[in-house]
Amino acid sequence: MKRLISLLLILIFVLLPMIGFAGENKRFYYNLKEEIRYEYWNTFDKNRDQDNFDYDKSYGYTSSKMRIGGGFNSSLLDGYIQMNWTQFFSLPNDAEFGLGYLYYKFNGKFGIRPDKATDIGYCALSQAWLRFKPPIINGLSITVGRFLYFSGLEGGLSKNSQLNWLKKNRISQRMIGPFDWSRVGRAFDGIMLSFNHDFWNLTASYIHPTPGGFYLKRDDWRQSGKSSHRIDVATLTFSLRYDNPYVRNTDIQLFYYYYNDKRKTSASVKIIDGHDYTAELSGLGDCEIYMIGAHLIKLKKIGSGTADFLLWGGYQWGNWGRGIAAHDHILDHEAWAVAVEAGYRLENVIWKPWFRAGYFYGSGDDDPDDKNHNTFFMMLPTLRIYSLTPSYTFMNSNYFMGQVILNPHKKVLIRSDVHFVRLSEDKDFWYLGSGMMRPDKPSFSAISAHIIDGDRDLLTMWDISLFFNNLYHIKRMKIGLNFYFSHIWGGDVVEDTFRSDDEMTFFYSEIRFTF
Repeated sequence: MKRLISLLLILIFVLLPMIGFAGENKRFYYNLKEEIRYEYWNTFDKNRDQDNFDYDKSYGYTSSKMRIGGGFNSSLLDGYIQMNWTQFFSLPNDAEFGLGYLYYKFNGKFGIRPDKATDIGYCALSQAWLRFKPPIINGLSITVGRFLYFSGLEGGLSKNSQLNWLKKNRISQRMIGPFDWSRVGRAFDGIMLSFNHDFWNLTASYIHPTPGGFYLKRDDWRQSGKSSHRIDVATLTFSLRYDNPYVRNTDIQLFYYYYNDKRKTSASVKIIDGHDYTAELSGLGDCEIYMIGAHLIKLKKIGSGTADFLLWGGYQWGNWGRGIAAHDHILDHEAWAVAVEAGYRLENVIWKPWFRAGYFYGSGDDDPDDKNHNTFFMMLPTLRIYSLTPSYTFMNSNYFMGQVILNPHKKVLIRSDVHFVRLSEDKDFWYLGSGMMRPDKPSFSAISAHIIDGDRDLLTMWDISLFFNNLYHIKRMKIGLNFYFSHIWGGDVVEDTFRSDDEMTFFYSEIRFTF
């Protein structure tokens, strides 16, 4: 039935403009985006030789991600359809950490073409939606179909570029996002209602995530008897925009999120050398989480520059499902997280240096054997925005960060971050992941902390990013380049898990074509 609904939606999308129901002043458009990326990983290493197999800690691979779409805008109706084609070249089949390992794991070892998983590609429907704009209620829009959802951005962006950078890079997608940096991405099937006023926005949605992320078959929402549409997500947000007259130079949002995973995906724990080594977690069993929270961004001119202050936080409650140690009963979930950041940008200095610092805390579970679950749950985020070398999450973690951003040219941005990451609770896990990828696989994985004497140090990460935007124009085509390099020094938790090598280096280069 759901496949039939999707086909009908596409048919309506194609036919509706042709028969003139889209209102006046119709505008048709199309776009294309191609990203070719090379990644190199030199990862943590356990030096395992199980089954006489030598795991490779260093590897490189290339990938292509092409998105092509077309749509129309009109006074009464907008629409858009987009296809996504991802192709991998030389994925590693013997890695033990890093994203190359995950792409092969999801599409090779457990995937669709194990015999050709190192060079594998797939084309799938990425978006197909219609947006109705009833003329009787000015400002109301109703979007149905398959679309992208960015938590934190429901109120839209402003004319202030500094605020927009903060919203997109330090607020958005902490809880729900399309995970678009991955070579596949994800979307959401459902309905979204938005009411725009001059100074505020009210948005509500009911959505289901599609597969994706590390799994190529974005349109395969059923796998091994499980369905991604068994995950229900509902949102309600109220946003005061930056240019509102009530609280000037301030962007504020109140949000409510509901997440219910009904797939009944069980946990598995792997025992190595007498230790609980890894577990795969979904929010287990009937995971049902409620969350309320808010964000605030304040900008203020001070001297020759602009200071910024950012606050984000949320409280969760509900049912976590069946625990790992106490696996015979449903756990009561109660957790929280908070982020506080501040910075100062020098406007009249060469390269306009922007210095920022911040702290994040995500709660953990201090007693895995009781009937309470206190680990903060990330739902369906775009983790890579906040963990630029994906190696930790918001779950049972806290970190201090420093950040420097430079603009040597209007088309060039340089950014460097350092993060000092610790686990919040030593009896909880080190969590990895960015939400559901495959319907039949858990949403997050976890590595036992193996804490000795209560030491919770996880890792220190330093990185540098270079973004070259719109370097060349060839008629409508724009070309850009991205470069990224990072190094991680493992703390006691990483050292105890990866005894052979507790450091990791990650590099990627990417060329982007947009049309």
